[in-house]
Amino acid sequence: MEVQPAHRVDEIKRLHRCLNDLVSVFALPAMWSGAEPYQIVHTLLDALLSMVPLDLGYVRLRNPDGDAPIEMVRFAQSREPMPRPQEIGVAFAPWLGTDPQKWPPRVRKPLGEGDISIVPLRLGLQGEIGIIVAGSERADFPGQTERLLLSVAANQAVIGLQEARILSEQKPVARELDQKVEQRTRELAAANEELSKEITEREKVEETLRRD
Repeated sequence: MEVQPAHRVDEIKRLHRCLNDLVSVFALPAMWSGAEPYQIVHTLLDALLSMVPLDLGYVRLRNPDGDAPIEMVRFAQSREPMPRPQEIGVAFAPWLGTDPQKWPPRVRKPLGEGDISIVPLRLGLQGEIGIIVAGSERADFPGQTERLLLSVAANQAVIGLQEARILSEQKPVARELDQKVEQRTRELAAANEELSKEITEREKVEETLRRD
């Protein structure tokens, strides 16, 4: 039996792990069905930090109503005090409005000393939904499989967030329709009750006429 070199065994294990992670990523939209955007982002960041050795994950979603964006951040290690997502957003602000391909591969850490490698990913064709920023202290980050996982995860997040936005837009219409149906039902019930009274009164009149 041929013995595989150690580096080849490690490569096979890495590919198997990548395939398993991809399966998990493709399953995320099913978990997000009916979820709110912040729930989708929360699950997304937790999944990425468990699959890819990130030091931080940051998501910024545009608010379609024009209000303040939704921001969320996750760290691989707990911090005291825990930084607010807006603090991380301020650190990335110089690049947030630019093409992710123009972001520098390494920037100063949003918190602490030293540099961090980053991978910004648009959510939507033009980033109209928002952006994900994955960061690692490793100078060689991201590897090929890591970039693949991050890219697929971003695409899956777009699917979930678009569905959430459509559902959010449909809710007022559904509520208005329910109100109209409820009002119409009350009107029909009142009309039926009035008709029943008229029938009863007519029957009484007919019965009186027969007796006379």
